[in-house]
Amino acid sequence: MAESSACALCGRAFEHRGHPGHAFCKHCGAKAGKKVGRARTVKCGECSRPFSTTASRARYCSDPCRSGAMRRYNREYMRRYVADPEKRAICAARTRASAAARRARAREDKEGRGQQGPRRQAGPGAASRPRAAPSGTGVCALCGRAFAQYGRTAHSYCKRCTAKADREIARVLRVDCRECGKGFSTTNRIVRYCSDACRAAGKRRGKRKSDRERMADPKKRALAAARIGARKAARSGGARG
Repeated sequence: MAESSACALCGRAFEHRGHPGHAFCKHCGAKAGKKVGRARTVKCGECSRPFSTTASRARYCSDPCRSGAMRRYNREYMRRYVADPEKRAICAARTRASAAARRARAREDKEGRGQQGPRRQAGPGAASRPRAAPSGTGVCALCGRAFAQYGRTAHSYCKRCTAKADREIARVLRVDCRECGKGFSTTNRIVRYCSDACRAAGKRRGKRKSDRERMADPKKRALAAARIGARKAARSGGARG
């Protein structure tokens, strides 16, 4: 005797078709399948050109538009970030630290190879003369104090604020891993996991949590079941072909 249960979407009683365990009646399952297979027109978030898709989360018509949108988002984020003088000073300190590390690695590689590269031939004119240090005074963008320019380039921050930003970059933080709870040391303020394995496990745990929240909605659960059925049908059709 066929078992019967109530549909999780419409609430009507129905008999299980195929193998037991279906949560939706035939009518709701077919309705979800039609919605999944239905193409809809979406306006591209980058070029505003309309395009057809069956994916519910599609926002861009092509990979170049997706990449362009990501670059634009990163530019806007950096503009907002460097609007704060303190963050701008820390960003400049990170740039200096990265440049110094690259120069040190290049110097070590050059010494390890035992080769001295050809020196650049200085041309006539200003390029052949050493750069003069900037003269005059400036106002520090961080503390507001006047300071005498130093070094070979014009600076926006005084020596005290520059040293403070360098110390902030070099400061070692003590962080507890979000996945295993083990404490570890880092100088990167956005690091939350102690290893790649914990990072991957944290992403899997977050995905499981979002899937549980999504599956709590009967309509979304019906659409997910219809997508799985459509993929299985596509694979079986390809295997027969």
